[in-house]
Amino acid sequence: MLKLLLGRAGSGKTTAMLRAAARNGGERRQLILVPEQASHDTERALCAVAGNQVSLYAEVLSFTRLASRVFSQPEVGGVAFPTLDPGGRLLLMYAALKSVSGHLSVYQRPSRKPAFLTGLLATLDECKQYQVTPAALAGAGEETGGREGEKLRDLGLIFGAYDALAARTAADPRDRLTRLAEGLKKGAYAGGMDVYVDGFTDFTPQQGLVLRQLLAQARSVTVALTCGALDGEGESGIFAPARRTAAFLLRLAKEAGTTVEAAHWTGPGAPRTAALAHVEAQLFADVPDVWQEPAPAVELFQADSPRSEVERTAAEVLRLVREEGCRFRDIAVTGRGFDAYAPLVEEVFGRYGIPVFLDGMTDILQRPVFAVVTGALDTVAGEYAYDETFRYLKTGLTDLDRDDVDVLENYVLKWDLKGSRWTQKADWTMHPRGYGFAWEEEDRTVLERVNAARRRVTGPLETLRKNRDQTGRGQATALYRFLEDIGLPDKLAARSETLRRRGELQRAEEDRQLWDILCGGLEQCARLLDQAPMELPEFAQLLKLALSQYDVGSIPVSLDRVTAGEAARMGSRAVKALFLLGADDSAIPQTAPAPGLLTDDDRSLLSSFGLELSPRLADKLDREMTIVYEACARPTERLTVSWAARGPQGEERRPSFLVGRLRLLFPHNRTVEEGSLNGAFRLAAPRPALEMAGRSARVRRALCALPEWRERVERLERAAELTRGSLSPAAVSALYGRRVPMSASRMDKYKSCHFSYFMQYGLKARARQAAGFQAPEYGTFVHYVLEHVLQDETCRGTADKKAVESRIKAIMEDYIREELGGLENKTPRFVYLFQRLVRPVTQVVRNVLDELAHSQFQPIDFELGFGTGDGLPPVELTVDGVTVSVSGFVDRVDGWVHDGRLYLRVVDYKTGRKSFDLTEIWNGLGLQMLLYLFTLEEKGAERYGRETVPAGVLYLPAREAVVQGSRSMDEVQRRREADAELKRRGLVLDDPEVVEAMEPLGPEGARFLPLRVSARTGAISGDALVSAERLGRLKIHTQRILEEIGRELAAGSIAADPFWRGPEKNACLYCDYAAACHFEEGRGGDCRRYLPNLDGKAFWASIEGRSDPGQAAPPGGGRG
Repeated sequence: MLKLLLGRAGSGKTTAMLRAAARNGGERRQLILVPEQASHDTERALCAVAGNQVSLYAEVLSFTRLASRVFSQPEVGGVAFPTLDPGGRLLLMYAALKSVSGHLSVYQRPSRKPAFLTGLLATLDECKQYQVTPAALAGAGEETGGREGEKLRDLGLIFGAYDALAARTAADPRDRLTRLAEGLKKGAYAGGMDVYVDGFTDFTPQQGLVLRQLLAQARSVTVALTCGALDGEGESGIFAPARRTAAFLLRLAKEAGTTVEAAHWTGPGAPRTAALAHVEAQLFADVPDVWQEPAPAVELFQADSPRSEVERTAAEVLRLVREEGCRFRDIAVTGRGFDAYAPLVEEVFGRYGIPVFLDGMTDILQRPVFAVVTGALDTVAGEYAYDETFRYLKTGLTDLDRDDVDVLENYVLKWDLKGSRWTQKADWTMHPRGYGFAWEEEDRTVLERVNAARRRVTGPLETLRKNRDQTGRGQATALYRFLEDIGLPDKLAARSETLRRRGELQRAEEDRQLWDILCGGLEQCARLLDQAPMELPEFAQLLKLALSQYDVGSIPVSLDRVTAGEAARMGSRAVKALFLLGADDSAIPQTAPAPGLLTDDDRSLLSSFGLELSPRLADKLDREMTIVYEACARPTERLTVSWAARGPQGEERRPSFLVGRLRLLFPHNRTVEEGSLNGAFRLAAPRPALEMAGRSARVRRALCALPEWRERVERLERAAELTRGSLSPAAVSALYGRRVPMSASRMDKYKSCHFSYFMQYGLKARARQAAGFQAPEYGTFVHYVLEHVLQDETCRGTADKKAVESRIKAIMEDYIREELGGLENKTPRFVYLFQRLVRPVTQVVRNVLDELAHSQFQPIDFELGFGTGDGLPPVELTVDGVTVSVSGFVDRVDGWVHDGRLYLRVVDYKTGRKSFDLTEIWNGLGLQMLLYLFTLEEKGAERYGRETVPAGVLYLPAREAVVQGSRSMDEVQRRREADAELKRRGLVLDDPEVVEAMEPLGPEGARFLPLRVSARTGAISGDALVSAERLGRLKIHTQRILEEIGRELAAGSIAADPFWRGPEKNACLYCDYAAACHFEEGRGGDCRRYLPNLDGKAFWASIEGRSDPGQAAPPGGGRG
């Protein structure tokens, strides 16, 4: 007998069925059949209704568990027959596809993308659920013809091959219900039973086969369906799916020749608040009644983002538990497309201390156990590409410790190493710090460590890559040997023991399950793929796809926990409070096409042959309305529907039709918007509140009242009072020494920002940077070429352009050989970029040769060292026990002998855009060349044997001159524009004879010097002209800056005080240490030093106004 129990959601149908089972249990066996995810709740409800002895006569089963019961009967058998697991199904589909590939048309050259195999499996599942056989598919294809028919024929062939392979190896679990129907027929398991079916809205044809057998054997089959009367209309189709199911069941009963009884159950069900009863009754009514007053039981919440939506939900869960007497198990969190919210719920609820059971899994391939396997396979298949290699190494399960991984990673990033560079027999020999650095003992030690680490990494990986058995079994065996070589089993055992000791039993159990899954997956690869030819990249892709099919069971932490999951799978158990997340129009309604390779047109075509598959779009929409209706009808005391105004990427989202319906039903309820809450919901739990405590004294006081949080708040308060402070004398000595070396870059870094200097030269923190021809490396190259060309007297004395270019080319080849070790091992891009440098370097060299050809100042020193072992001693100054020692190199010193005295000018090659800047000079930046000029004034007589006179400093732009102009520009105009780009910057002694010696000035003015010549009077002018007196004052200024640096170093200053000349010119703009700095204006010593622009007049007025050293204000006195 078939009994249909019809009723609206929450009317008490389930309770009525359980009571009937309890009443009849003394007479015969009772079977309650429910969806898999509802079995636990139904068992608890049955015990609550019938008592603990109910298990003697009643049983709650899903279709899958019913199959296990039936197969355990001796007359049926089937328990011992092996069954494919998810990974095995995918591997078997791969084998089936390969076995028939030669007979296919549309899929003759199947895609190797993982989505294709999973698409085949999804299509197979659909066909099995709806009882569409491979022969029926192939027959429909043959009859249809054309491209559409060939596709169906191909699918029939593939699925037929799959079934044939499964028959020889292991059963497909998707055939389980078909086999269950056969087993019921054979064993009469349900004979004389009362069967109750609850929690289903519809049934697949496969489930229909089982129901047909139950109807034939059982004394009665009672099916509960959520709908009104069978002939009812209206309510936007929410009951249409259940009515179609009822019609389907009536057909089954007629075929079975059994009687039918239908009853409409009206309750009473679980008691609801009046407002929620109104939601259930009117939500989808064609003409709904409006609730005439505010309804606190129904809330609409608009969050700014999905994260804050989940945070506010967590806060409300805690409020309900604390203030309204709810238990966690009385609360459910759900939504459509809940996969997008599951990771957030898991993370946020954990932070808020809420126990939660999630009906879903995170990406299993991201777990370390699987990541070490997939990472190793991707590394060798991807030829040691950076991402794959270090994803593998950073799992913590390889043979390398973390420090070695970091050192190796720095080196690989520096030199962009991949492919055969990893596996070469010879050692890597490139400098760990990049181009242009001198070798030190520390560098050689690092290089030895890098090469040792590389060999430890590549040894096992190369054994795996060079495996000669290129079959499925061979690759699986080689991979297992690789895992033993890197000691993975032992590492996992040690890791699990550590987790257990720390009380993290769930993570330890997950690792054990993952290892079992991995070993099982490899065994199935060996068994199912066997001798099939397979190269490593194909095997790697297939194994990853197979592993991704598995789930890891979670261990519930307690029975009292919030249940969270997809609305379609949450069941119908009543809860006190329900939170429906993500109620925007992208999630509700869900109208995504069915998974698989069949289109809607394909399904329509099959339907014409009587082969019905998944529901049509209209039916899906009806089903979607039912899901939303049942979810909103579950709570008895509170319903909260929420959505985010913007998605994770900032995209705008609009509320769904459900929000519109609830606003229509409850016009007096105002939508709660996150902005109106001021983040107060984050105070609901100590951990998120602690994050806000730094901004609120009230929050800190409240947390201090909790003994277990008091210590953390006190630590927070102490931390809030901390500033950068300053280094102690002992720390200064330990980090810098009592004799602090300074170079041009170090001085500039110190005067740019004390904290940045401390990070770079005190803590020696270095940002990762790939080796390449960037600014510093290009500068090294230009310096090398200019030095060698200018030292060659033949180059300086010839006007033969070809001879000069030939010499430049020879010098470049010397540089490639001596400094770069040849170009043989360099990437094509590196070679291309290097060759592009020939033109700008040649242009700069020609310009310099032209200048020297017309100048009486000639080079007398190249790369003159200060404090470098030869040349001149360093520039030193001792202040407060700290000696500042400035060393470095002068690119070029030019000299001119006049009246027995040697006039000197210092020339610096600048490859970047930085130039001589009076504002920076005043504030202590860019002083190196001036320091060297004044040192040469004092020490030059010893070196050159003559009295020396400072004649100036010049910065030479050693970069390509980019000329802006039209194509009609002639060569003279082009050269004039190029000369303007390469014109020197700096200071020149205001002495007509000196100027004339540097560059004879004609009517056209200066070509090389930063001077102007009046066309009317011939007078020479420009900010670069400086008297001997002013040079003397500038010398005093540079000495004071050195004293200032010494005092600040001795005082241990590490203040974040970046110079600031605007948003596009400041010390913070390209700082490598911003992530460690956390600059906050006005906090402690944090402040920007605003540098007002100084023209020549203002600069010299300031210099001359500082004649008394005792009254000198710091150059950075313009702090704001």
